[in-house]
Amino acid sequence: MMKGVNVEIMGQSLTVMSDSGDEWAKALAATVDEKISYIRANSRAVNSVSVAILAALNFADELEQLKRDHQALIDQIEALNRRLSVAMDS
Repeated sequence: MMKGVNVEIMGQSLTVMSDSGDEWAKALAATVDEKISYIRANSRAVNSVSVAILAALNFADELEQLKRDHQALIDQIEALNRRLSVAMDS
């Protein structure tokens, strides 16, 4: 069941809807806030929108890399499964 959870990101209090529990939503918000703090400290972006866009791009990059890694693991498992099937048929 979706529930409103109060979190803080970039010094702003927000209420987000979550069906995964308060602690999960707060942990996600903390991760986003940490990423934004890192970007603020290591870039020349000054306005909140630019920082938020850079954080979103960073998360998107991490997500795409994880998708590639995941697919590579699936491909490896399928190749091993095929080899095992051939070995068992022999």
